[in-house]
Amino acid sequence: MKTLLVITDLTRMYHGHICIAGYDTKRNPVRPVNYPQGISEAAAVEGGRAVIYPFAVVECDLLQPAPVPPHTEDYQFDPLSLRHVRPALDEKRQDILNWSLFPTVAELFGQPVLHDHGQYVRQGQGPRSLGTIRPKAIGKLTYQASEDGTWGYRILFRDAQDWYNLKITDLTFNYYATWLRGQGQEPQQVAVDLTHKVKPRTTYLRVGLSRGWQKFPECCFLQVNAIYTFPDYLQGKTFVDFTQAAP
Repeated sequence: MKTLLVITDLTRMYHGHICIAGYDTKRNPVRPVNYPQGISEAAAVEGGRAVIYPFAVVECDLLQPAPVPPHTEDYQFDPLSLRHVRPALDEKRQDILNWSLFPTVAELFGQPVLHDHGQYVRQGQGPRSLGTIRPKAIGKLTYQASEDGTWGYRILFRDAQDWYNLKITDLTFNYYATWLRGQGQEPQQVAVDLTHKVKPRTTYLRVGLSRGWQKFPECCFLQVNAIYTFPDYLQGKTFVDFTQAAP
């Protein structure tokens, strides 16, 4: 089934792979998946330019739904069908984010958020794994170890009820942070500078869930799939603009 999607999530995974998600013309959330290898980051680039990027409208051939709660948005698709159509209009971007806006993270996931080792929800239950939060407050960005032992950037924010400190898996954000480090900044200084860029602006966070892994197979850890600010802290640039300093 040929389907148009506007991309809202472009997430860094492991070994050069990415995860994408967005909304169809009826505002249904869709995460195209291609088991077992996933989507190559190279598939998002043609001729040195990004063709899959936030707020790009793309076409893909969805084959069949493959929901595994809470990842109910999953659809198997033909990766060779992925095609760039056009960018979404600038003035429509906040409207697109508002399609999936929730006042709290707990309401977004429709189940309790647990805190005994990290912040997570249970595998196998819940109505969704993607949504948007407009933080009531942003504390700071930090560079620290995650639940899986890897180091990366995290963002501290408060929704309408609680504080969260979540790993940032936004592909463009991570390339931008790496590019800043390539300019001679230490990771902690990059975090401070990015806090100063994000905190005073109108900010939306795309909050998603990881999948269970060997150490915690029943846990879907919360993560920030995308950070959007108005005005745009990236000034319209995509991950390709920052790949020169990529690890």
